[in-house]
Amino acid sequence: MITTSPRGAGELRRHGTVLIPCLAGILLSATHSYSLGVMIAPLEREFGWTRSQISSGPLIIAIIGLFAAPLVGRAVDQLGPRRIGLAGILLYCAALGALSFATSDIASWALLWVILGLCNMLVIPTIWTAAVTSLFVERRGIALAIALCGASLCAAITPPLVGFLVVQNGWRGAYIGVGLIYASVIFPLAWLFLRSATDDARRGAGAAAGSVRLASWNASLRQGFASPAFIKLATGVTLYALAVCALTANAVPILVAQDFKATQAPAIAGLIGMGSLVGRLGGGYLLDRLNPHMVSAASVSTPILSVALLLAMPGSPGAAMAAFLILGLSVGTELDACAYLAARHFGLRSFGTLFGAINGFLLFANGMAPMAANIV
Repeated sequence: MITTSPRGAGELRRHGTVLIPCLAGILLSATHSYSLGVMIAPLEREFGWTRSQISSGPLIIAIIGLFAAPLVGRAVDQLGPRRIGLAGILLYCAALGALSFATSDIASWALLWVILGLCNMLVIPTIWTAAVTSLFVERRGIALAIALCGASLCAAITPPLVGFLVVQNGWRGAYIGVGLIYASVIFPLAWLFLRSATDDARRGAGAAAGSVRLASWNASLRQGFASPAFIKLATGVTLYALAVCALTANAVPILVAQDFKATQAPAIAGLIGMGSLVGRLGGGYLLDRLNPHMVSAASVSTPILSVALLLAMPGSPGAAMAAFLILGLSVGTELDACAYLAARHFGLRSFGTLFGAINGFLLFANGMAPMAANIV
């Protein structure tokens, strides 16, 4: 059991506003993924592309992330999250709108996704979690959980918003519209509230506290990359993401294969989102109060129950609902636990680079998992 002090409540009062742009930034970072499903049918009708061709975009981003995420993390360590996040919001939203310029040549689609992937690196979770971990110690778990709820909110908000924009303005107008809407909302929030200990020290606001906190962590890049903790964490995250993303991406086909109706399957699969929100907040609460290694181990083991339920009781609505709700609980805790353990083992001196590298493996696994699962 880990005890917490009253300082934790003080952290939330002093730094709580930074969670607003961090939540919004993480929501933004997943927008391309959650909007693509809505765009597949209009793109098929207009260009005659196959679904695999249309869905190649996230794989392009995954490959870019594998190499670029550590470099972005290094920039975060040197410049602080604020500068990168502010530029990233505008560039990513512009690149999202630029997808509307795709032509019937599939190469144009791929090129636009390359541009989007490069801009996406400037809004990846590394940036927002670096801001949170630099300011929170006593309540780091719940603070990370609140910020990372942005991914769950993106799953809830983006598809209906994009669907509405497609009906009103077509798929081209929808890409432009969602880019403009998110830029006009998220950039002002980041301008007003986004900061980190590095940014505070640079501005001289709370410089002493920021310097002490940063100086208390001394792991160098060489020490971090060579440590058994980094190897274990990176390997574990990659294997977990490959397995779990294979399930989440194919949730509806799995249910249809078990003879659920086409109207039932999406509703049951949607429990993943509900479970992830509960898992994120609950996991963050437990990370602050219990042994974080045990909390993490439990969270990554629970998908075994999901698979067991689906195999043992195929076609059972109750079993399927329980399976995907449990899967959501695990998915919700995943990135919180990863960021929490990275900060604990590596410290803050090189957190951006080290967690950025782990985030790169995670992005790559997320992009590879659906294709690998379907090949199997």
